[in-house]
Amino acid sequence: MTDKITIEGVPPQFDEKLLKELQAARHIVYEQTDESTAFVRGEIPVQFLTSVIDHHDKGYTLNLRYPVSFGHGSYWCRMDKPDSIKVDECQALDSQVKQEYIADLEREHQKYKDLLTAQLLQAAQLKEKKKIEDAHKKRMTDIEKEVNDTFGELVVPD
Repeated sequence: MTDKITIEGVPPQFDEKLLKELQAARHIVYEQTDESTAFVRGEIPVQFLTSVIDHHDKGYTLNLRYPVSFGHGSYWCRMDKPDSIKVDECQALDSQVKQEYIADLEREHQKYKDLLTAQLLQAAQLKEKKKIEDAHKKRMTDIEKEVNDTFGELVVPD
């Protein structure tokens, strides 16, 4: 026989506080990785310096957490994005985190719906099976009674 399907607990509900925590955690990841920086490079020193100056004029600042490369034919560095860009990107990340959170909630709700459907189906099948077994037992009892009534007990003289 298969295991009885049971549902434990309830599906999670939307929690604004949890959403804010998830968004804050995503902001930390954004700030502590190269997502909050721009990769600036050039093949020759003049091209590299021109690109650094152009980015600086747009509000970018040199990021010292990453090394600066002055290798032959490969000049590059990472520059922090201006706050205006970071704010826009963080707002986009907030939206993305919210969509992922809602998708997770919807998946959990669907999982609970599927479990409840399976549980109710299993209960109905067990009820139907019991009904069939009870009817079979009753039929067998009736048949046995009819057989005994028809033929009775075997009488053996002493």
